[in-house]
Amino acid sequence: MNFKSFLFASLFILSTILQAQTEGSGGKSSSLTLGFQGGLNVSKFQTELDSTDVSARIGWQCGMTLRYGNTFFIQGNLELGQSSVELVTPDTALINVQSKVYRTFMSVPVMLGYKVFKSDDGSSSVRLMAGMEASAILNTKVDEDLVYIEKDDFEPYSVYAVGGIGMDLWFLRLDLGLHYGLTPMIQGDETSKNVMGTFNIGFTF
Repeated sequence: MNFKSFLFASLFILSTILQAQTEGSGGKSSSLTLGFQGGLNVSKFQTELDSTDVSARIGWQCGMTLRYGNTFFIQGNLELGQSSVELVTPDTALINVQSKVYRTFMSVPVMLGYKVFKSDDGSSSVRLMAGMEASAILNTKVDEDLVYIEKDDFEPYSVYAVGGIGMDLWFLRLDLGLHYGLTPMIQGDETSKNVMGTFNIGFTF
């Protein structure tokens, strides 16, 4: 499945969740949760291009969440964010060139989840989630072109496998996620798959 197909399928699933809940509850969305969240990410990828080293940097993300279900649920997010890495590559035998890469993205993760713990009054729970994510790169900024890597060498989209754990406490949400890249970040380098950890704080209503 290519990126456009997965993105279309993700958006279709999100719209189906909303439509099914509205039709099935007569307008009362007791099983549908809408939320907003924001947080930080740390990303890093490997590359075999001419001894280039990659160091992780802190980025950010924010967006909205739709969740349908109770103990078992399906969840979809729409997120805008930026990830960042630092690359170091040799220019000559004595000089290394350092460059920071910033990638602004829009992502649509779709996950299945299970609440491994729920309080009797429903005010708190602990969730496990896993699924897939499509991410479109809106902009790539390289503050200094490297010898072997330039701005145009980065792929315009990525597909990830996603897993995470979360906690709900009344209207507050805490989430930890791991996003493992299934597609390369750099054209011609199949090893350059991004791994990103995320932490989000949000609220639901």
